[in-house]
Amino acid sequence: MILSFLPSLSSLHALTLNILKSLTLAYGQMILKSGFFHADPHPGNILICKGSEASNPSTFVLYWILQVALLDYGQVKNLPDKLRLGYANLVLAIADSDPIRVMESYRELGIGTLSKCENEQQELLKLGQTMFDTKLPPGMTMLQPFSEESSIKKIAVQSFPEELFSVLRTVHLLRGISVGLGINYSCAEQWRPIAEEALYLAGRLRDKDRKSRVHGRRFFRRLNRRE
Repeated sequence: MILSFLPSLSSLHALTLNILKSLTLAYGQMILKSGFFHADPHPGNILICKGSEASNPSTFVLYWILQVALLDYGQVKNLPDKLRLGYANLVLAIADSDPIRVMESYRELGIGTLSKCENEQQELLKLGQTMFDTKLPPGMTMLQPFSEESSIKKIAVQSFPEELFSVLRTVHLLRGISVGLGINYSCAEQWRPIAEEALYLAGRLRDKDRKSRVHGRRFFRRLNRRE
């Protein structure tokens, strides 16, 4: 798979942002739209290629058309539609920070949990964010999943679908890449439009309830304005 974009040579931030954006959207399409995805996105399997030249006539700025290529398809996974749509529902729950929907998504996906705390709903949400989102809490540069305050210590996971392990691994590898690039972002927020489209096409979401038409992809635009 090859994806192209036009980053400005004058901004390293724009370059790294576009690399991360391309990877994130590619994986959102593979996991949530087709259900068939490259399941080993470690840095050694990501190749950044220099393509042809381009320029902006109004600013006389030279661009390179860079390409992000995913290598080594020896490890690919296929999500059954039931899990693909269940995961799409979980993505929206995490993006909305909705603990009730997170609980419903766990049940639909067959993720069995046992609570060891009083504020179960909030801890289940935190668990979902830890397992299935790339965003780090404010002021944190790395997750410590086995600390005493971790949701994994408070919520025991008793059952977990085998097919979701590859999704879990993919999200954590994307998080590692984002930390390495110095960009803290939520893949759940970026995957919202794809998740909503998947649920809409399956008849599980009404058109008027699709929030992505209002929000768009403001996160990446917001990061661009920080240059």
